[in-house]
Amino acid sequence: MEFTEREKNVCRIICDSETIRFTDIKKISGLHQEILSRTLKRIDNDCNISKSSEGYKCKDTGYSSCCVHK
Repeated sequence: MEFTEREKNVCRIICDSETIRFTDIKKISGLHQEILSRTLKRIDNDCNISKSSEGYKCKDTGYSSCCVHK
């Protein structure tokens, strides 16, 4: 899957944080909540992020494949 810059940016925001809430991702990214929701759904499995009651985080340490700068 080829990731857009928006998807890569959201993944980086999540992977740069221990755990981050949706509202904080929205604030940092500057994305509207509907766009952010759709982006998170698209990258959920492929970017190795997980959602819990505390927020979003990378499942593994380091960056996943969609976070890598090209």
